[in-house]
Amino acid sequence: MTESLAGGASAAPLSISATAVVASAIVNAARRLLTDLEQGRRIDAALLSSAMDAAFGASDASGAWNWKIAYDACEAATVLFLRRHGAGMRAKAASPAAMLSMLMRIAALLPTQTRRSEESRSLQQFSTPIGLAYVASVAAAMTPADVVLEPSAGTGHLAIFAELAGASLVLNEFAESRAGILGQVFPAVCTMRFDAAHIDDHLDPRIAPSVALMNPPFSTAVHVDRAMA
Repeated sequence: MTESLAGGASAAPLSISATAVVASAIVNAARRLLTDLEQGRRIDAALLSSAMDAAFGASDASGAWNWKIAYDACEAATVLFLRRHGAGMRAKAASPAAMLSMLMRIAALLPTQTRRSEESRSLQQFSTPIGLAYVASVAAAMTPADVVLEPSAGTGHLAIFAELAGASLVLNEFAESRAGILGQVFPAVCTMRFDAAHIDDHLDPRIAPSVALMNPPFSTAVHVDRAMA
């Protein structure tokens, strides 16, 4: 079972206002999409739009939501799917390659992320594809004895495999909106909001991660308005 090791620390605690409300609505949409994934139904634009409209109580045309956070809902739905079915999938899979094949079939049900927000571009919020996240988790060979640090946790595609391995999680995500989603999807884990590039300066000294699992932005830095080589 995963547990929080963050000691309640946070660079900027989430307000119980707009961000928390939006995060709750995104996860609400994700739970609706989870049912579709479990039925093997392809989530096209119409289905995704319907789930978002229902969760937010209004359409994207009204400005209640945008397609960037709709994609976040799809990613959160994938995490919820793996929490519910991941252990059974691993038991059924004869090899890591077989597990990867099953994951790719799930990924094929999700829409291609073709629309970006200004935040997603500026912070390089390009989530790790679920297949690649699984490959990284296999390479990390995590066990229940591990403490896994994910310094740029996004919507949890890497973190969910650490959870499935039984490891303890330490999650960090600078973007307020995504940190809010993580707080909803991983309620037992305190999500920190530090700049991942300086995570060692802020991490509680009592926390000693045995694994760092991450896919960080490589050409952007927080509070730096130019691309980094």
